[in-house]
Amino acid sequence: MQGPALPAFPIPPLQLQITPEPAQTVWRCNCVKYCKGVLRQISKRQYHRHAAAQTHPEDVLAQFQPILPAGGPQLAPFAPGPLIFNPHARVRDMPDDPDMPELVDSDSDNSDGDEPVRRGRAASLPPARASVSVSPERDGSPDAHNIFYPPGVGDGKDDGPRPQTPPADPEFGYTEEVGTPRESRRKEVREAHAFIRSLKSARLEDSGLSEEAIARMLAPRRDPASNVIAHEWAGLHMFCARGDASEENYADNRAAFMELTDEPIPTYEQVKRLVSDLTGIDAIHTDMCPNTCVAYVGPFAAYEQCPFCGESCYNVWKLVQGKRVPHCTFQTYPLGPQLQAMWSSPKNAALMKHHAQETARVIEAARLEPDAIPDFNDVYYGEAYLNAVQNTDRAQAIHDEDMVLMYLTKHFVLPGAVIGGPRKLKNVDSFIFPGLYHLAALQRTGLSIWDASEGRLFTSYLFLLLATADGPGMAYLNGLVGHQGAHGCHLYCPFPGRNKPGMSMYYPAARCPLPRIATDHDNLSIWAAPDPMAPSTRDRYEANLRLIEALTSNAIYAHNRLQTGIAKPTIFSGLTRTLGVPDIFGAELMHLITLNITDLVLGLLHGSLTCDAPDNKADWTWAIFADKDVWVAHGKLVAEATRCLPGSFDRPLRNPTEKISSGYKAWEYLLYVYGLLPGLLRGIQQPLYLRHFCKLVSAVRTVLQRRLPADQLVDAHRNFIEYADGMELLYYARRRERLHFLHQSVHATTHIVPEVARLGPGSLYTQWTLENYIGNITREIKQHSTPYANVSKRALRRSQVNALKAMIPALDNIPPLPRGSQDLGGGFTLLHALDTSLHRVTLAEADAILSFLVRIGHPHPDWTPLVRRWARLKLPNGQIKRTAWKECLLETCGRLPRRAHMVKLIGRPSRFTEVQFFFVLEIAGMTHALAMIAPFSEPDPTIFAESENTVIACTYPGEDARHVVEVTVIASVVVMVPLPLTPAEAASPDAQAVFGGRYFVVEKPGLDVAFLAGHEENFQDDDN
Repeated sequence: MQGPALPAFPIPPLQLQITPEPAQTVWRCNCVKYCKGVLRQISKRQYHRHAAAQTHPEDVLAQFQPILPAGGPQLAPFAPGPLIFNPHARVRDMPDDPDMPELVDSDSDNSDGDEPVRRGRAASLPPARASVSVSPERDGSPDAHNIFYPPGVGDGKDDGPRPQTPPADPEFGYTEEVGTPRESRRKEVREAHAFIRSLKSARLEDSGLSEEAIARMLAPRRDPASNVIAHEWAGLHMFCARGDASEENYADNRAAFMELTDEPIPTYEQVKRLVSDLTGIDAIHTDMCPNTCVAYVGPFAAYEQCPFCGESCYNVWKLVQGKRVPHCTFQTYPLGPQLQAMWSSPKNAALMKHHAQETARVIEAARLEPDAIPDFNDVYYGEAYLNAVQNTDRAQAIHDEDMVLMYLTKHFVLPGAVIGGPRKLKNVDSFIFPGLYHLAALQRTGLSIWDASEGRLFTSYLFLLLATADGPGMAYLNGLVGHQGAHGCHLYCPFPGRNKPGMSMYYPAARCPLPRIATDHDNLSIWAAPDPMAPSTRDRYEANLRLIEALTSNAIYAHNRLQTGIAKPTIFSGLTRTLGVPDIFGAELMHLITLNITDLVLGLLHGSLTCDAPDNKADWTWAIFADKDVWVAHGKLVAEATRCLPGSFDRPLRNPTEKISSGYKAWEYLLYVYGLLPGLLRGIQQPLYLRHFCKLVSAVRTVLQRRLPADQLVDAHRNFIEYADGMELLYYARRRERLHFLHQSVHATTHIVPEVARLGPGSLYTQWTLENYIGNITREIKQHSTPYANVSKRALRRSQVNALKAMIPALDNIPPLPRGSQDLGGGFTLLHALDTSLHRVTLAEADAILSFLVRIGHPHPDWTPLVRRWARLKLPNGQIKRTAWKECLLETCGRLPRRAHMVKLIGRPSRFTEVQFFFVLEIAGMTHALAMIAPFSEPDPTIFAESENTVIACTYPGEDARHVVEVTVIASVVVMVPLPLTPAEAASPDAQAVFGGRYFVVEKPGLDVAFLAGHEENFQDDDN
């Protein structure tokens, strides 16, 4: 099954011309005063200025005194013989893979210095650099091992010329490390290959699991809950009742129960052991650097000191007592037991067959209508998934019994690991390696599954469909350099960037800046049709990767790394059942849309982007918020609109003039930029710039839907392309000093719709699920003095509780509806308040009810106009619809509720109304749940067209316009915000009378996806 045809970029293969750079002196410092103890490259002038604050090795060694307890055990010498590995960090020594290219170091500029102290010998794994402390068994001279500088730094064995330190990133700034570190050497390539070799021959016996856990995975229990005795059920219910409950809360409840029964209800520790035994889920503990630099696995398994910061792997206070206690560990949660638990009950096992059932339906529909392009509403419609299902190589194909993980709600999120902070990881591969090693072993041997719904045992071979992360994080996963390289696209498309003189960044400009210089390549077109003869992304990646791996000089490697965009092979190459590299890495919508693009949009509006000569900000006619008065007035409008936002829209927007520079959240950016901004800019922005911005808004609103019709995708892709093209025509204007206006995120938007055709709706595999999960477990922290350890415990408990509820559905208590509610079926529920007596309706309302009775064929001219009004209605999407009856009453009492009585009705074209109240009528023996509404006018067609279908402007009908509809036609709760007047409208006579009653519609972005992820409005704490 093929997805819709999508534009590609037919760029000829890049011809690399290697010109060795001249040697240069590199100055580094790690003084505490200026460099905060972090080793970094600085200028010669800075080095001499820092000299007074530098601490030299001989100064420390002169005062060095070993700390030994009086009369206590002596520190055992670090003999070069074999030592015992930490069992949780052990990785079996693997023979060299004949398929891996041999990495040869033939040049003198690649010396890594002396080998660091290791905890053992891993002969097949290449050595890695480490800084070491001086011990009596080694040469104690300051020149032999500098305790402040890693070997090879400042010792005449430097790795040769290095790229200059990058300037502030215009898209991410200094706060995030974007892309693989620029100081990467071929050493990182060797380390990556060591990880890959281990993954390709992974075994469960070496994954850190106990023999008992492995035996249980090979022979899963068929009814683990059958041996639970009566009094243990009470402990399990209390343990699962509140996932965020503390140990003290459990103890209090247990004590209360023990007063009523003589049964020995298990203690908290006993019930934890019981849950671990029932689910088979426990954590693998892996040693790590206390500064979160590296995990001691793979090529780092034998290290005793961190190769980046020099911290000891062991607790130094225990070490002087002769005990090797890890300084710090992190937890990995094996995937196998979690997946086995999901099949342990008939109810959950039926849910786990969703992918097989949906895949069969999609393939059958494609067979019956081969030319039809379906709506994309799941990853099963993605071309990459369908190709994997229909792969002729059965070893690589996805079969019905193979599991492809889908993250839908927090009950089905399977945590892989929790890595403490607070510092950034220096080697990401080492931290994700334990989890991937376990997955690789399961891919090789298969995972035994007991299907409780059919009572059968089968073997499932796991298939990793996608690996996702935000922009900076993705560069660490896929081994690419990010937009620092000439090919900076995270999806590794062949679109080359353009370098700005004096900067190390590349920018995705299709048009060549003027005047041209010798290094400029020709103009490109982002509208170009796909070239059927061009090599595939995977072929091009593999060819360039071979080029990177075959180089024998660090200087040439550094140059080609920037030109090819590859820094090292990705650790995911070691997995056998994936879409392949780089196809496994998809586009990520959350950070791209809510943070990166919004940062550019607001930077343009504020005129806060860097202005390089000969450019002049006076020429930036689009920068309307550079005028402080305009910005303050705009912020006031946003603050006033907050009252129009219902509670189902989550966090209310804060005034951007006060809060946007101090912690605006991703959701606030999303609602502000793509919800309010198109309507609020209409009165102050020039139409040319406003229409260009609205193209982006229209496309983003489309791709955030769960169900994506093919015709809407075509329009969205055109709008994304036109937005990227407009960025060049309106802002960049082929001026070299404005190249930095073209963030890599602008180019990334042109891939969003093609990625839908390849992988399915991007909203289903974006980072919102992970961010929501992180938010959930961090809110459960009980010990804020040790947050990372507490988060690890909460994640382990969450995975165990989710598994337990999957195994025993009776433990998953569904909260009851509140007292006095009425379930209407289909996900609709009427909620209090309710009139205690019959209410007489107005004349307009009575006429509306009589008209409704005529429409359904039951005229009742003698009907008495009395009803009992309901105040709220819960919708199937989780929103709670309120009414003008109660909200207006609260406002007259001086309260200011967030209004939630505006709704969108089902049907096309969309209709928008204000709900006055709900009521129920018994007609011909049938119950009809109805809504009394005040419908808004049809949208203004002129405003709708001028805004690229983003500003839906409607007029309020007045007090006498009333209509009655079934509550089942209500689609969602929306926001109706007063529409500001344009200068021309404001200048017209009777402006307020003519234009003052208009409102524009704001819908919650990604509403159906949010409900799919488990977001529902809380109806318990409401008195409306």
